[in-house]
Amino acid sequence: MIRKDNIPKSIDFLKPVSRPNNIWANAYIWMFEVGKYMLIVVELIALGVFISRFVLDEKNNDLTKSINDQVTMLSGGNWKQDSITYENLQVLLIDVSKIDRGQKVNSVVINEIRNGIPYGLLVETLSFNNGRVSLNLKTTDFKSFKDYESAMKSNPNYEQVSFSTTKDGSVFDIRVNFTVSGFDG
Repeated sequence: MIRKDNIPKSIDFLKPVSRPNNIWANAYIWMFEVGKYMLIVVELIALGVFISRFVLDEKNNDLTKSINDQVTMLSGGNWKQDSITYENLQVLLIDVSKIDRGQKVNSVVINEIRNGIPYGLLVETLSFNNGRVSLNLKTTDFKSFKDYESAMKSNPNYEQVSFSTTKDGSVFDIRVNFTVSGFDG
């Protein structure tokens, strides 16, 4: 049997009775039947991207303005100086904690030495190093100086006490050197 194309019988003159064999005619038919819907979908996607670009640009501009405002506020004089001060205080506290762990407190010994100096003697310098003390004193009251010298030499808390004195007019320059007994600094 020979197969023939079943051609529907129609009186509609606008629709072709059979499919054309020409490639251009097939492309023309596809473009107007399927391609138009694809073109509409592509145009809707492009329109959506175009509108979302406006929305995203507006958000980006708002975010950039907000960031710039915060940078301006933080770079102002007070914030910047306060930040530097805070960082310096942190470094200082870290240094103090390191020193505190590894250093013996000598303030009690120094306070005892300072309180032992009579009122009539003026302290110019006081040096304390590993239990060794060096004082430079000035006075116009010779009796206060002699009382202090005898008290230091008779005090069992101090060893190797030595005094040297020079006189300039009525002012005595006194240099005192001694060691604190039992100091384990």
